[in-house]
Amino acid sequence: MSLLSLADLHVHYGAIHALKGVSIAVDEGTIVTLVGANGAGKSTTLRAISGLIPASGGDIRFRGKSLLGMKAHEIVRAGISHVPEGRIVFANLTVLENLDLGAYLRRDRAGIAEDMKKIFRLFPRLEERRRQAAGTLSGGEQQMLAIGRALMARPTVLLMDEPSLGLAPILVREIFSVIREIRAAGTTIVLVEQNARMALATADQGYVLETGSVRMSDRASVLLESPFVQAAYLGGAG
Repeated sequence: MSLLSLADLHVHYGAIHALKGVSIAVDEGTIVTLVGANGAGKSTTLRAISGLIPASGGDIRFRGKSLLGMKAHEIVRAGISHVPEGRIVFANLTVLENLDLGAYLRRDRAGIAEDMKKIFRLFPRLEERRRQAAGTLSGGEQQMLAIGRALMARPTVLLMDEPSLGLAPILVREIFSVIREIRAAGTTIVLVEQNARMALATADQGYVLETGSVRMSDRASVLLESPFVQAAYLGGAG
């Protein structure tokens, strides 16, 4: 049984049928990536898993239990954290305060302190700026903070929505290196990413979404070599 699975998932935004029967399986310890054009339903899929938008059909199961009807904070408590698109941080709060908010459901102060150290090992720049207001950080640093804050909930599954969007190439490589480190430390990752080549090169399994449906799914290395994926999402062969 997969750690996280979506079965025939449907989502509507009013009259818009955003997800049309999406089925996805995420095995423990893997990185699964969703690739596709803007509007394909990638972010909607993550938002449905997180409980931010309701499903209108199908099921979402985590560790064998349905998540349908659960509130977003209950899903975080169950073990799923979400790094939203757009580097959403609390601009007026310090780096430390933002990270502390990521652990708001926890009561194990010693564990929280230990996880804070892990975040600073992962992102040394955040430690240097720990007393700075998050709004004064660079875009790349804000993305690191958003990832770090989600990790402070000690998730089993980390949902990441466009972590490299708008970042310089050197920072994109750094973020993807961190994604591999997070997985190596035991966290399962579901990754939505416009940079399809980088995402497929990093992931174990990939799903290609088109207009709310799964067009293709396979091992990420196979999708990377697919002529269709290369033509549609990778700017041609190579």
